[in-house]
Order: sequence, then structure tokens, then C-alpha cells
Amino acid sequence: MQNPNVKYIKMPSGYFCFFYRENYALFLRTQTSTGWSVPIILAERTASAFSICQFGELCYVLYSTMDGKLFIASSKDFINWEHRPLMSGAPNSMKTKFFMIPNEDAFHIIYHLPSETPGIETLVYSAFRNGQWEPPYQIDRFVPFDKTSFLARRISKEHIILYYRTAKSTWCAREILLSPFTIGSLAPMIQTSANFVDLSIVNDAERIHIIYIVRGMFRSQVVYQYKKTSAISTPRILWEDNNCDNCLVFMENERLVLMWTVNGRPLRCISENNGTTFGPVERYTGNFPALCTKGELLGAEGVALNAMETYGDLSKNLAPFLTTNKIKALPQSKALSFESEIRSQTPNLEKYPSPQAPYFEQAAQSPPPFYEKENQQQASYFEKENQGQMSYFENDNWAQTTFFQQQQQPLQSHPFSQETKTQSNQMTDAMPQQNAQQKQIDELSSLLSQRSDEIASNNARWKAQVTQLEAELSALRQENEKLKKTISVHQVQVQHSQIQLQKQENKIIQAAENIPSQPQEVHTNITTEVDHQTEEATPSTE
Repeated sequence: MQNPNVKYIKMPSGYFCFFYRENYALFLRTQTSTGWSVPIILAERTASAFSICQFGELCYVLYSTMDGKLFIASSKDFINWEHRPLMSGAPNSMKTKFFMIPNEDAFHIIYHLPSETPGIETLVYSAFRNGQWEPPYQIDRFVPFDKTSFLARRISKEHIILYYRTAKSTWCAREILLSPFTIGSLAPMIQTSANFVDLSIVNDAERIHIIYIVRGMFRSQVVYQYKKTSAISTPRILWEDNNCDNCLVFMENERLVLMWTVNGRPLRCISENNGTTFGPVERYTGNFPALCTKGELLGAEGVALNAMETYGDLSKNLAPFLTTNKIKALPQSKALSFESEIRSQTPNLEKYPSPQAPYFEQAAQSPPPFYEKENQQQASYFEKENQGQMSYFENDNWAQTTFFQQQQQPLQSHPFSQETKTQSNQMTDAMPQQNAQQKQIDELSSLLSQRSDEIASNNARWKAQVTQLEAELSALRQENEKLKKTISVHQVQVQHSQIQLQKQENKIIQAAENIPSQPQEVHTNITTEVDHQTEEATPSTE
């Protein structure tokens, strides 16, 4: 999840600067050609809410004090800062997130205020124009996302996009045009029934790419979606594990890269076609922060960014996780660069020196420790190929050392010695190429062996699953046969019982037919006897 106590900004020169809050004080560190500067105290007794931006030659920092007052500091050289009170706020401003957009004619600001409903905040816009503040304008009501509250991205000079939650499980986007001030309609993006753990968004000219982590009762899921015009893609589950966190999406050399951590270990997934399909999820084997956190990434005016966030290392004073070698990335290769611009022409490196790596990164010529060697042996072929290319500073140092060694060698006028020296120099020049080729062959063979082991393990796992399914199927078939036999026995018993019942019914019917015939015969006999007695008792008339 994004840490509100640290923010990074990229300068027009390519260097970075980051601000962080520690022990109720606001610090800053800048990147130079020699590394990172020492921490500079910008303000003391500050609250957790602060915002940064750069316009022209000035860098602005908006922060609040413990008593609720807002101050804005500005500087050109990041050394001499001018602090001015912005407004007298309330104690609620200590936890308020601000998003600043300075222009030539106005100073725009977006922030949130509590509403009458607990857990619901109000998103507000205001502008400082012609020496006074304009009346605040209510944009919408939203549900703050933990300490991040809402996300904002400046697309162009007058165009921004706000991302916030309209419900506990629904994220939406809203576009705002600053001049003339126009608020776009609310566009729903993602909706889920689980709880959000983390979220990262980046947009390009076609799509808004979203990666988020949701947590259920037992497991966490890493999900990717993209929004194009008014349509939203179906959720794509990239990973499922117990403890997923710190998701990040960014663009690198026209590729979409997704990263997240599982129990502190980084994983990565790359898309070559702007999010339509993804490659396999792989473990990131490069240098990664030991204690990872995320901070908001901002850019100066005119600086294009390919991410809204970047990783920082808590164990290295929150130094950003960046790389400086500007080499073309290959499939499933290098770590983050966080620089979206790709220069068509190579600039003059002496005139525009590239920033060196942070101070905590070891020099290229120093031997790496044992654990780095082990990680390098486990790295993929493409990563090692990129790591094998030296940066501008390494090439420069190597060239200077070679030239110095040649100056120390005594001059010899003997032709045979000169010829021998020339041949040795040619062999020396050819040795790095041979070593590089041999290294590539060894790395490719190790990669093939690693892939073959992975394929063998996958085949074994699938074979075990198929065997288990076949055993379950045979057990079900046996149970089915038993049920068939049981059913046939029951059918025979039912037929036999039906026959017995039919026989009993027939007997009952026959018995019922024989019972009425006997009384009728008795009645006939009695009638005949009575008639005979009557005839005897009646005297004859003759």
C-alpha cells in the first residue's frame, strides 16, 4: 500500500528527489552526479499530510503543522527554502491529503474534508487566483482508501484524472479540466465483493491499466483489469497466495510490467501487447529493497512518467528503487527504470551526465558478496546479458585505466618488440569479446537446463494429478457397479412382492365371490318348506 510519509519527484534533468516524514520532521534528499545528498530538514513538528510539485524552476511543498496550520515552501536549489503560511486550517487538516497543480495564472488544489456521515469524505476543489482564494467547489463524496484517501494523476497541463472509491468495494474515475474548469462524469472501473488490500494504476494513450490485490477469508488474489473508453475488461487473476502486497504497474519500453510481493519476495509479469496477454509469472532476481514500501511518484513540468508510484527501501533511508542504465529491455529482463521517455538520438554524455546509482548500490568494479553471486547465478539469461553491459561511468573508468597503463609501459624501438606488442594488444582486445561470447553460451546453457528442469517438474506434477484422477475414476466406476447390482436385487424383490400381492388379491376376490351364494341357497330352501306347510294346513275346498 502507498506510504503517505514518502513522495518522489523526477526533475527535468533526470535526477530524483524525495521527501519523507520521520519523527514529526520533514526531510528531503536530492540525487546528484556523486550520489544521494545527506538528509536536509525542511520543517519540524509537521503532520503526516504533505504534498509536493514542481512548476518551472520552483519546487513547492505543502505541509501542515501539528496545530492544523498550512504552510507552503518553495525553492529553486533545494537548499534555501521560503516558508509562507497558506491558510489557517482546522485540526482535521492534519490528516488531509492535498494534490497541487500550479499554472501560470492560478494555483489549483484538490483536497478532502470530513462530512456529516462517519466514514464518508467530501472531495473539494479550490484555486488561488488574482491574490485570493476562490470559493471551494464540492466534486463528489467518496470512501477514503486507508491512508491514501484518493489517487490523482496529471495527464497534461490542464487535464487531471481522480481515482477514488464511491463505495467500500467500488473504484471510479473522474476527469477534470482546469481551464475552463469542467468536471467530467463519473466512470466506474472495478468492483469486487472482497476487501481491497492494495491498488496501482497507470494510463497511456489508449487504456487505463489497473492492478489490485483483494483478500478473502483465507487467501489473497492479484487481479488485473484495464479500461478502454467506456468498456472495462474482465478480471484476470494473475496470482493467488497467502500474503500478497505492494502491487505496482508501470510502462517500460512499450511493455506493460506488473510487480507485487509475496511474503516480501518480488514477483513480476510482463505483457508485450499492452495488457491483452501476459507472459508467465516469474520471480524477480535483481536487486530489490529488503524492506519494501511504496511512495507517490510525481514529475516536474513537461516530464513524462510511466508510473504513479515507485518502490522505496526502508532499510536504506527510503531511497527509491531505480536503475540508471538506459538500455533496451529484452523479454523477461531488467528491473524497473521508471523513465517513459525513449530518446531517439543518444545525447552527449559529457554534456548531460546520467545520474549515478544510489549510494547503497555497490560499484561495478568491486567484487559482489556471496549472496549476490548466488542470485546472479539464478538470474535468467536476458537479465545477465543486460547486467553484463557496462554503464557510461564504468566504460569511462575502464578506458581511463587502460590508457594510464599504456602510459606506464616503457617505449621500445625494436621492431620485433613493437610487433609483439601490437599482437598482444590485438589479443587483449579480442579477449573481452571471446569471454563475452563464452559467457553468453554458458548462460544460455544454464537457462536451458533450468527451463528443462522446470518442464520436467511440471510434467511430473501433471502426471501425478492425472494418476490421482484415474484412481478416483476407477473408484467411482466400482461404486457404480455396486449400485447397479443393488438396484437389480431390489427390482427382483419388488417384482416378487408384487406377484405375492397379486395372488393374495385374487384369493380375496374368490373368497368374496363364494360367500354370497350360500345365504341365497338357504333362503330358497326355507321358502320351499314354508310353502309346503301352508298347502298342508289349508283345507281342501273340494
